[in-house]
Amino acid sequence: MERLTVLLALMALDAGGAETHAVSLAKQLKKRGVNVIVASHGGKLTKVLEDSGICHYTLPLDRKSPIHLASSIRGLTDIVKRHQVNIVHAHARIPAWISQWVSFITGCPYITTSHGIYSTGWGMRHITTWGRKVIAVSEDVKNHLINGFKVNPDKIVVIPNGIDLEQFNPQNVDSFTVKQELGLKPEDLKIIYISRLMGARGEIALRLIEAMPEIVEVFPTAILVIVGEGDKYEIIKQQAAEYNLKFQQNKVIVTGARLDTPIFMNMADVAVGVGRVALEAMAMEKPVIIAGEAGFMGILGPENFKVAMKHNFSGRGANMKTDALSIAEAINTLLSDAELRKKLGAFGRQEVAKHFSIETMTDEVLRVYHQVIEEVKNEPNR
Repeated sequence: MERLTVLLALMALDAGGAETHAVSLAKQLKKRGVNVIVASHGGKLTKVLEDSGICHYTLPLDRKSPIHLASSIRGLTDIVKRHQVNIVHAHARIPAWISQWVSFITGCPYITTSHGIYSTGWGMRHITTWGRKVIAVSEDVKNHLINGFKVNPDKIVVIPNGIDLEQFNPQNVDSFTVKQELGLKPEDLKIIYISRLMGARGEIALRLIEAMPEIVEVFPTAILVIVGEGDKYEIIKQQAAEYNLKFQQNKVIVTGARLDTPIFMNMADVAVGVGRVALEAMAMEKPVIIAGEAGFMGILGPENFKVAMKHNFSGRGANMKTDALSIAEAINTLLSDAELRKKLGAFGRQEVAKHFSIETMTDEVLRVYHQVIEEVKNEPNR
């Protein structure tokens, strides 16, 4: 059988859920013998690809100006022709729009993955393109595609995010060096928040800092560690410094973006996050609080797991907004009960292994690739 060549197209490769997903998929595809090529504007995760022997091309796939769009169309077209790409897999709306034109020029089919809920305003519903198939990461994303963008349900395949259970395995990760770097002590109770610190996600970090006085009043050794970067980074860093100065304690640590997130997650007594971060925390056997811009689901457990899974662990489907008081109450509940933390951690890893393994996700994505390629091959005009 001819070797499959896949081109993954992303806006950029900075740390984020969609980006981490695409890099994980690329590494797994390479393991399966697929020739994987990635194109993006670049970023910190480019090194991960290079270390894995995966070819990366830098193109302005994050820019909407006519000159950048034309440049990206030319660049992707050249890659498709030069490498005889069998299928293009776009992971955001600008790369998808560009892939549509590349497909028209070259005849190479393209598909997309919808990683979340997108705006349908300002005509976006009419200019967003989806390809021959659309992978939705959850059931509510599928419904959003049908209702908000009028995507044919037959084109949509629900494939949840896949987590590498070897990479995110508490038995395989040693946090000693990072604990030393941050000056953490054995008795510290560590609250970990990993996210892209942009827009509403950055606001969640600010709510966490606001929650710290109530948490520290009950648990004096509690420490908040915020990992990430984005347009809210400076204000988060400033608010953390003001809190630490006011209380004369280094209780809030803001690290910036890191590529060693499994190490940080392995330090957590409590993890706060949404989406892929929540899944990674579960894989590391950490209790999780779902606190997002879409809503506050609180402590993740057997009673709300199915609802959380339906909404991609985003907080959608919750009846509460994320505020400092709700966050503090949930964190205090977990910090007060080590046995509960252990129980929820074991439950989380079990559910990730059952529903979100990287191997199963890759199998299902490959099935979509082959289905689309076969459909194109069998079209009458080919």
